[in-house]
Amino acid sequence: GRDRVRELLNAAADVLDAAARSIRRGTPTEVPPRSADVLRVDGQSEVLEGPARRTAEELVKLLAEALEVAGGVGAYDKTSTSSDPASAQFLVRPTMFRLLPVVVRAVRRELRRDSPVFRHAVRLAAVATLGYLIASPLPVGHGYWAPIASVMVMRPDFHRTYARAVGRLAGTLAGVALATGMVRALGPDAHVFAALAVVSAALSYTLLRTGYAYSQCFTAAYVVFLLGMGGHAWEQTVPERVVLTLLGGALAMLAYVLFPAWETPRLPGRLADWLAANGRYAAAVLRGYAEPTRERRADMRRALLASREARGAWQEAYDQARQEPVRPSGLTSREAEDAQEALKGFDRATMLMESHLPGADSRFVPEAERFAEALEADTAKAADAMREHRNLDWGRAAEALHAWEGAAGDRSPVLRRGAELQKKALDDLATAVSRTPLERDVGSAREEQRVRAALASEGDGSRPAREGG
Repeated sequence: GRDRVRELLNAAADVLDAAARSIRRGTPTEVPPRSADVLRVDGQSEVLEGPARRTAEELVKLLAEALEVAGGVGAYDKTSTSSDPASAQFLVRPTMFRLLPVVVRAVRRELRRDSPVFRHAVRLAAVATLGYLIASPLPVGHGYWAPIASVMVMRPDFHRTYARAVGRLAGTLAGVALATGMVRALGPDAHVFAALAVVSAALSYTLLRTGYAYSQCFTAAYVVFLLGMGGHAWEQTVPERVVLTLLGGALAMLAYVLFPAWETPRLPGRLADWLAANGRYAAAVLRGYAEPTRERRADMRRALLASREARGAWQEAYDQARQEPVRPSGLTSREAEDAQEALKGFDRATMLMESHLPGADSRFVPEAERFAEALEADTAKAADAMREHRNLDWGRAAEALHAWEGAAGDRSPVLRRGAELQKKALDDLATAVSRTPLERDVGSAREEQRVRAALASEGDGSRPAREGG
């Protein structure tokens, strides 16, 4: 059985490679015949049985859907192993006019005050305009360098904006120092400046992925050499470049002070969205046991995709919040980490139950339906409580699980064990986030003290002292 699973996974990798190659190159999908033969799980000699066989059949269906999207008709099914180039319908890049409705929908979707995209667009437009208005009256040339520096530095999150601002300033200082030294050593020679400008531009693009500061170093040197070809002396170019870069970076950082977009205060809402999506996904899986029909599986698939989207949004917000210099008001980093682990455990239990879904001819499990209703209702109510910083309660789920355990003739111990794991994960989540206001304030103060100690230890090279009980 293990060898058969390894064969299936290797064949699935071949199929996904073929689908990616077809999408990238716009050519028919070409699945190796041996991989197509391995993916046949409907033969009499199939060694997998029970849940393992059902999982393998579901894997083959998903791979067939992927190939159908990538290469059109004839990519892979149970009766064909080759593609027909004449009948294939490839994914083509849409034209600009066909993209206009997509752009309009995206803009309308983000036209709200709490949208990070909208806030970043407003911040970027204001900073660029203000930078140009401030730099234009100054007695320096190339006043547009200030807004360009702001635009190149600013990102939707604070951490990347701060890192790029520091990198751009450090790279600019190093670049102009390097270029100035070479200009003074070599003298005014347009041909030499042209060669150095080409070399600097090449190094700037070469080091683009190595680090922003390295790339900016040679970009600044390229500008100095390029202006030197036009007759500008380094005494004119270098101060302008440094002053305007510093002005653009300062405006970019000031924008976050006046119009912040911190993710730290939004963590409870992101976590609540993930909890509610997980509750709907778990309820859909449980209903698949209660009534194993095709419609139930379709509902489960949609709920799974929504749960993954909510988890991705939480993970992105959590990663950004960990790097923000903001005192946590809703969730401390320890609470957020514990809550994340609890919901991951809830996810694992649900996916384990999904991997053992029964076939359409299996008997119904009414206890699963009652637990699904209680679980969905409790998670939805707990999501609202989490947004309002109230304690979480799983009363209905606990009652349904207790009634399930006492039900006569229950012949689904695996399913009930999965439900118990879900309930335990929810209890861990409540323990992680449900605290009194006084405990929350004390936890926030300890978190701030721990961060300050860590920063101080980075400065003197010593280890932070352990927090007292």
